[in-house]
Amino acid sequence: MNDAGYSVWDLNSDGKYFLLTYQLQLGRWDDVVHSVGALSKADFDETPALHHLAALATLIPTVPQDFRAIVLTQVPFDVRDFPLASNAVAMDARRTAHLHFLRAVEAAKQLACPIAAKMDDEYALWLELRDPVQSAHGKNRLENKLRDLNTALGFVHYALKFGIKLDLGAVERDIERSVAINGGMTIDAAIARFALAFTQPTPEEAANYIARHHDQLVAHIDTRLMQYRQIELLSRSGLIERASEVLNRMLEAGIPAEQESNLRRIISEAQGGNSIESRKAQYETTGALGDLINLVAELEDHQHWDDLCKFGRRLFEETHSLIDAERLVNAFSKTHRSEELVGFLKENPYQLSQSNHLRMSYAWGLYHEGAFLESRAILAELSDEAGHPNYRALHVNLGIATGDWASLSTYIADEYQNRNSRSAHDLIGAAELALHLGLPHAKDLVFEAAAKASDDSAALSAAYLTATSAGWEDNPQVFQWLEKAAALSGEDGPLQRMSLKDILDRKPEWDRRESETWRLLAHGEIPLFLAAQSLNRTLIDLTTFPALSNLTETDPRRRNAIPAYSGNRVPLEFVVRGKVVALDATALLTLSFLNILDVALDAFGTVYIPHSTLGWLFKERQKAAFHQPSRIANARKVRDFLATDVLKKFSPSTVASSDLAAQIGDDLAALIAEAEKVRDREDTQHIVVRSAPVHRLSTLMEEEADVSAHAAVLSSCLSVVEKLRRKGVITADEEKRARAYLQLHEKPWPNQPDIADGANLYLDDLAISYLLHLGLLGKLKAAGLTAMVSPRELSEANALISYERISKEVTDAIERIRTSLNSRIESGHVRVSGRRNFDEMEAKSVPEHPSVGILALAPLCDVSIIDDRFLNRHANIDSEGTQAPIVSTLDLLDALVTAGVLSDDDRLEHRTRLRRAGYFFVPVTVAELERCLMESTVTKGEVVETAELKAIRESVLRVRMSDWLRLPEEVPWLDGTLKAFVYVLRNLWGDKAEIEEITARSNWLEEQIDIRGWAHSLVPDNADNVVRIERAAFILSLLTPPNGVQKSVVDAYWNWMEERILIPIQKQFPKVYDWLVDWYRSSVAKAAETELSDEDNS
Repeated sequence: MNDAGYSVWDLNSDGKYFLLTYQLQLGRWDDVVHSVGALSKADFDETPALHHLAALATLIPTVPQDFRAIVLTQVPFDVRDFPLASNAVAMDARRTAHLHFLRAVEAAKQLACPIAAKMDDEYALWLELRDPVQSAHGKNRLENKLRDLNTALGFVHYALKFGIKLDLGAVERDIERSVAINGGMTIDAAIARFALAFTQPTPEEAANYIARHHDQLVAHIDTRLMQYRQIELLSRSGLIERASEVLNRMLEAGIPAEQESNLRRIISEAQGGNSIESRKAQYETTGALGDLINLVAELEDHQHWDDLCKFGRRLFEETHSLIDAERLVNAFSKTHRSEELVGFLKENPYQLSQSNHLRMSYAWGLYHEGAFLESRAILAELSDEAGHPNYRALHVNLGIATGDWASLSTYIADEYQNRNSRSAHDLIGAAELALHLGLPHAKDLVFEAAAKASDDSAALSAAYLTATSAGWEDNPQVFQWLEKAAALSGEDGPLQRMSLKDILDRKPEWDRRESETWRLLAHGEIPLFLAAQSLNRTLIDLTTFPALSNLTETDPRRRNAIPAYSGNRVPLEFVVRGKVVALDATALLTLSFLNILDVALDAFGTVYIPHSTLGWLFKERQKAAFHQPSRIANARKVRDFLATDVLKKFSPSTVASSDLAAQIGDDLAALIAEAEKVRDREDTQHIVVRSAPVHRLSTLMEEEADVSAHAAVLSSCLSVVEKLRRKGVITADEEKRARAYLQLHEKPWPNQPDIADGANLYLDDLAISYLLHLGLLGKLKAAGLTAMVSPRELSEANALISYERISKEVTDAIERIRTSLNSRIESGHVRVSGRRNFDEMEAKSVPEHPSVGILALAPLCDVSIIDDRFLNRHANIDSEGTQAPIVSTLDLLDALVTAGVLSDDDRLEHRTRLRRAGYFFVPVTVAELERCLMESTVTKGEVVETAELKAIRESVLRVRMSDWLRLPEEVPWLDGTLKAFVYVLRNLWGDKAEIEEITARSNWLEEQIDIRGWAHSLVPDNADNVVRIERAAFILSLLTPPNGVQKSVVDAYWNWMEERILIPIQKQFPKVYDWLVDWYRSSVAKAAETELSDEDNS
């Protein structure tokens, strides 16, 4: 045509039909597009068959070139997975092709061409099923065809591929019926039978099925195709010899070399060859799309996700198919490549709109990248998937990660409402969330979970632990869960039976590990979060909890050390306004403890936090609460009973036998000694209430102690119950329940005495526990009995109540962090980093911790704020070729003062709180020391410390009493502190000061800087010599009198020096004193020589 000077525009409709036919057959794809563009409505009206060709021509660009020939003649057999592009352009083309096929059906019916109508209708149905928008309509049409006996067999393979359940036996019968009616196999029956082959239970049976029906199928199914499938199936079954026989038959008939190579590769792989490597080699050799598809399928089958990311992307670039997009995204998810996943779906938004699976993956990817708000928005679009585990899990994760923990209440309510369709583990997870957030349904969910977990030891043990942490352990069912879980647990189960001896045998190793961890922490050689993990504690257990506890501890020696700051740091100035900062978990805890988190966050331009921050905080909150509230309740009862005189505090008036104490413990021995004490002129009975038996302390509860010599004063709890019943204090039912309980928990003492009226009862801790459980402890006084509890019991009760109070304060501190971060994540002021890739890390608790995540934020930030001595001893974080300075909250306080956000008074208040809370290595500045010292009063020659000055002294003293100061590394803190004291001391001696007050304050300062207190931190092998040298250096710094002051002040200063320092040093360190005298003489002589020399020169 071109040579003759004609174009498609010169042809009539029939001519265009023949031209398009030949162009499609010859694969002239660009010409096909051009010709289709020349078709007019008149052409379709005159030659309706053009609709079929126009449909194929429009559809072909969406099919990979290697597979286009297949589509030209028939709908591919693999109707679901055959690659079709799914981007926006491709979907428009597919829908246009679908319209042409439908019009071709109408035209064929009008022209009485049923075969053409059937073919075009099948193409249309196929495109409907593959179109997310039309798939529901397509399924309805498919189901109608399956119900029609005239068309059903032709669509069996569609049903199998698109998930429509079939009665396979009925299909077999329909095929046999069709053969009988038609006198042989029809094309529809053949396709149905071939499809049934792949429903067989095993690959071998599938191969046998094809072989058995080969003669029937061969008229309609290509022999090579059937043999190819047989070889694949037989190879998968390990039947190499049979597969080789089929190959030999194919070779005899003649097959292309490329096909022979593929089949030999399949058999080789079945013989133990590396299937993936061989398929890689095959693809690299041919570059064929079919080989790439085979490689990708093998990679997916063997879960080689990294390779699948590489080759799956290549496949998608060839096909632009939705199925290939889903496969690639799945590989990204498996390899935690969330950045690539999100980027890929942003590049292919139309794919995203077609698949809920992709949208769910996209929501997860955004979550992993820290884009929580975007992830939440995508998840909201998937509300019809609300029952899916993936949806529910992401809903919970987003609620936790954004700090919007209140939103989890709807999740809990949904889980409770749908509890019948949830697994035991689902319900346990929901119950734990409800419990820790104080939401309803927690107890119901736990009991529902336990009811479902009849044979699941893990779920039962989880239900038991959740119930006991909530204080429901008194319910008889709860202990039954534990017993059943223990019975079901095998060697690898969640519960293991161990004797007390087995546990104690492990104690030395645990003690060694604990001791080593504390040593590393004291030396600054391990981060706080790793130390906490090694000690089976949380980060809050090593920071906020002891800080709050220290505030009420009056003895500095008993305050726990909090290693938030390194002693090698010097103050670092930085500007806060407009800066981008990264905040570590430790800094968040400190700022919340100081109650200035909001102030600090608002001072910066942008704040970054590690991805795991709020997830970590949520777990810390779970662990911060006291997990046996029943013990708190009992402790309160004991204290209330003491306050109301129902119980009395035991005060021993005699000394217990040391031998008895060695056998049964000091407390019980003291009670027995008090009961056995001879009292003149007293008839009151004295009885020790203790359940039998009593075990010897040194036998790990394996040997009972012989206390028969004390039988006259020993009584069981049951005896107390009987006394209460006789006195009319408890009912028969109460007695019955008490007897049933005590029969399981104690033995009666032989020859135990009857409890007399008005008796004094000495209750040991076990007896108190039993009587509290039975609700009888508060009824002893009503029976006329005097009950006494040991000081240890009272101390434990007070400790528990105090722990509850501190736990509440810790929870408040956590809540302040949550609230502050949540509101600013919502506003965008706080940004969250992407999640790290954990493939190389086995124990995810380490890399997921925010103190690890903070290290990756250096490239994004101007500074990183970290309150961990191990980390902030370094000046910078180096990451990806960039550096971010490390600062602490102490530096931040200074920066906030400089910026006018805080005042000097605020800073002093916060530094004082840190010192009182046990934060080590808070530096002492001249300004604050001078201020605090001068604000303190002097009474009778002694400084009366203000709270701020006392905090400074006790903070330095606490460090001095420990072995935490590492020298020479942390010399900057010690040197700066001592110099501050010396500087302030010298500045005291001015003209306007009262000498008496100056002297008192100088005495106070001198006491704080005695170098002898630091001897243990100096060079151990030469400590004495170092002390002498440092002491001498300190004295030298004071030997120069104050300048520019009145002579009376100078004289007073020298008097103070002589009395306070020189005379004691002469007595204690005469060699040092002699050295100082020599040095001073030498200095005077040099000064005189210098004067004479100056005079001679003049």
